Amino acid sequence: MKLTNINGNTYYIKGGTNTGVIKLDDNKALIIDPGLGGIRPTKMVDLLKANNMNIKYIINTHEHGDHYGGCSKLKELDNNIQILSSSEAKIFIDNPRKFADYTVGGRTNKFWKFKVSEEKNNVTKVDDTIEEGNIVLNNKKIEIIKLKGHSEGSIGILTQDKVLFVGDLFVGSHILNKFELLLLYDVKEYLNSIDRIENMDFEFMVLGHGKDAYSKSDSQSIIDAHRNAINKYVSQVKDLLKLPITIDNILKNIIINNNLSCNYTEYHFFRSSIVSIISYLCDLNQINYSIELGEMLYYSKKA
Repeated sequence: MKLTNINGNTYYIKGGTNTGVIKLDDNKALIIDPGLGGIRPTKMVDLLKANNMNIKYIINTHEHGDHYGGCSKLKELDNNIQILSSSEAKIFIDNPRKFADYTVGGRTNKFWKFKVSEEKNNVTKVDDTIEEGNIVLNNKKIEIIKLKGHSEGSIGILTQDKVLFVGDLFVGSHILNKFELLLLYDVKEYLNSIDRIENMDFEFMVLGHGKDAYSKSDSQSIIDAHRNAINKYVSQVKDLLKLPITIDNILKNIIINNNLSCNYTEYHFFRSSIVSIISYLCDLNQINYSIELGEMLYYSKKA
């Protein structure tokens, strides 16, 4: 485990989920997305202590367990640590089973496997919520930015050193190539968030899952790739809606036509994204539905 300086007082720790570190006054630290539990939280505390920093705050960019899973262990190591998130993310972080149930559309089962443990002894409780705008933590200004789309509670964090942490709004190319059908909660908001990032003033960008910190100029290719990926699947769904079709048959065609591989959990992530695309097209007044022989069929409206 290594602490890498990006700019000024802003660092990150590379991992399956990248963790941001902002050095505050009085040798305190804010960390962004601690990642999973296990031995990582303890190693992180030791690493920061070796660099004369003690964790005082944690900000979770969103409500997915591979980002906040280490919070409970960190809180166990130091109960004075303050855990922060958006109000929307807090609902799911405080109640981790809700994310699985929400994704499958009802109570989930033993086939569901996700990276974070949902056992009672691994429950994280958010101490306080943060909203869009500037906050000050130990004399350091941090800007909180709404970046909805991947999830309802997604936020970005811009430091005084002009380093932008975007959570899972963007992922590294090695992941995007494998999971090009992104986990979409709200397509319109996702596209709006992409546009917002494109027009922001920052010098470096850190992804929740990526191999490096990216300069502003290098970030453009990442921005373009994600916008193109979303538009690609919206276009494919629109083509399939030329004839009445069920959501599950849309998903079947998308998986086969794009040679997507998935397990039980990933299938439900894909299906959730298709539902979000359907909702996006519905909001644009481009589709309608009918129920025939017990099937819910969606189709494009006549031009």
